[in-house]
This record gives sequence, C-alpha cells and structure tokens, in this order.
Amino acid sequence: MRKSSLFIIVCATLVLQGCSNSRPALPDLPSLENKVDLSKSWRSGVDSNFGESSERFNLVAEDGSLFFVTDKGTLYELNQENGKEKDAFETTYRASSGVTRHDDVLYFGTYDAQLVAASMSSKSILWEKTLSSEVLSESAYAAGKLAIQTADGWLSVLDANTGDTQWRAKEDLPSLTVRGTSAPIIANGKVIAGFADGKLKAYDLQTGSLVWSYEVGKPEGRYEIERLSDIDGRLIVANGVVYAVAYNGTLVALSIENGRPLWQRSISSSVGVAVKGELLVAVDMKSKVIALNAKNGTEIWENSDLIERDLITPEFFRDYVAVMDRGGYVHLLDLVTGEVAAHRLADNSVPSGSRMVAKDKQLFLLTPNANVTALSY
Repeated sequence: MRKSSLFIIVCATLVLQGCSNSRPALPDLPSLENKVDLSKSWRSGVDSNFGESSERFNLVAEDGSLFFVTDKGTLYELNQENGKEKDAFETTYRASSGVTRHDDVLYFGTYDAQLVAASMSSKSILWEKTLSSEVLSESAYAAGKLAIQTADGWLSVLDANTGDTQWRAKEDLPSLTVRGTSAPIIANGKVIAGFADGKLKAYDLQTGSLVWSYEVGKPEGRYEIERLSDIDGRLIVANGVVYAVAYNGTLVALSIENGRPLWQRSISSSVGVAVKGELLVAVDMKSKVIALNAKNGTEIWENSDLIERDLITPEFFRDYVAVMDRGGYVHLLDLVTGEVAAHRLADNSVPSGSRMVAKDKQLFLLTPNANVTALSY
C-alpha cells in the first residue's frame, strides 16, 4: 500500500472513531422570525453524561415517565410533565448504550461487553450476560426475547428473563467501519439488523434461521474509506415496510416479509430516518433535510438552510419535524413545505445531545452536560 493511501485511511479511522476533537466551526444560522413559540418546559440535571456519543443513549417515553441511563450506570425515571425524579438506581456498570424497557425491567449495554437487566422497583440486578464485544446500541424486546448487536458483528438473541443465549448470527466486519452499530428491531416474528458491510438481514425470532438478506450499501471505490457502507442509523418498520439507509449513499424501502425492494433513493446518511404516515424525512451527510413519499420514494421537498450543521436523526413533533444540530439548536420544519418555522437553543450554548423523542405536546432530549430537557409549544 502506498504511504499516501495509508495516511488517508489512518486519518479517517481516527475521525470515525471520535479520537479527534477538532471539528470545524458551524456556519451561521439563517435569519428567522419564529412562527412557533418553542420554549423550555423544564430541565433536569442528572449524575453524569451520556457517553462518548449520546447518539447511543436514548430516552424511553412510556406511562407518563422518561426512562434512561447515564454513562455512570445510573438508571432514571423522570416525570414527563415536570421533569421531577420519580426513581433512580445507581449501578456499578459503565453504560455504553441506552435502555430497553419491559414492565419493571430496564436493559442496557456496557463497554465491558455486558448486557444488564435491572429491576427499578427492587433496585437489584436480575442478571448480566457477557457478550463478545462492547455494546454500542440499545437492544430490542419482544415476546420474552432480547435482540442485541455488538461492535464485532455478532447479533445475539437472549431470553429476557434469564439472559440465556437462544441463538447467534455473525456478519464479518470490513477492514474499516464507522464506530457504532444500528439497533436491531423485532417485528412480524423477525429480528431485523443492519451490519457494517451494508447488509440488512432478517432472521426468524424463534429459530435464528435467515429469512432474507439485502445489500443496502454496496462497497465501491479504490480506498477503504470510499468503501464504507455501514448501516448505523435507526431502522424503521412501518406498515409492513422496513426503511434503512447506508453510509455510502442508499436509502431503501423493503418488504418486511421477503426483503423485496419497493423503492430506493441515492441518499447518503449516517443517521436514521423518521416516518409518519406517508411522509419520510431523511438527513443526508451534508445535513440537507429531504422529505419523500414513504410509499414510492418520490421527493416532496428538501431544505438546504441547515447544511453543514451536523444534524441528527429527525423526529416528528406535533405539526412539524424536529432536527437538532451540533450547536445545540433544535429546528422545527414545516411538514408541507420544509421551511424552518422555529429554532431554539436547547441547552446553555453547549453541543447538543444526539437523541430526541416526542411524546404528546413535548419534545424530550439528552444533552451531554448532564441534563434532560423538555421543549414545547
């Protein structure tokens, strides 16, 4: 290998793994008169932050509460209405990913390759399972089983009550990948997972047998960095369709039953998409926001006002779609036109967290200065 090629790959690896703290300044925000009074409902501090990348940490909004874990391993339950702490459980684990909830139990992964099941009511660890590598995304729960991916390409399905392994599947990793994994999903009796080589696969939940496989991202190019095809963004299942996007530039809609492609578009993204009814919203690698018809993939609108602001996975919020940028601003885009209707600094002029969840009339988000914030209008 020529030295120039090796240099490119080494530099890319450092950037992709988050080892470089130097990031370009964000461009100025476009001038805007807010059409919506987006305001802070509440802000609650917690005991620590949300890991090296808060994209891996999520908020679960259920039963009037917010459930999450910090990188210190403390599990929280906050009141959705006012942000007050309803419960907390401090564990001894270094959490590396967000939580999955079933009844009283919260499941989370660690940097030490563990999946942990914790009871909030009894403040006890029900079980821990040592996996093959660190966990960089939350698990999926259904029918008494958990599906979890690890950084080394393994997909494991465990008994949710005991942590016992039911079956495993392995996908080989390319020589260069984006640090992270997409979270698997369980739907229609299948476990669906995206891998670092650009393949999306569906397995039978009970037996682990392969049902179908589709190559979303096809590695192309002379150098390894050009061949990146990871599926790292959030997978979505809606109305019998699986939506996935690959790093190298393909957004695809597949039948969940047989993996048959219904449509695909040339859109490169490292984050997931949002789907509501017949509207799909994606954010490309340059932070252009694109709305498509979810049934056939035709473009409805696109917005370039926020280019190069490092937008994260969009979230539908009442009459708008919300996106958040690296500067800590939340932006609301009109669902019909794509125009920015409002923006607001989410939290004290610090870089924002990377996960949002909307519930009823509030938008909840994590920020890496140990806060959870709720916005409303």
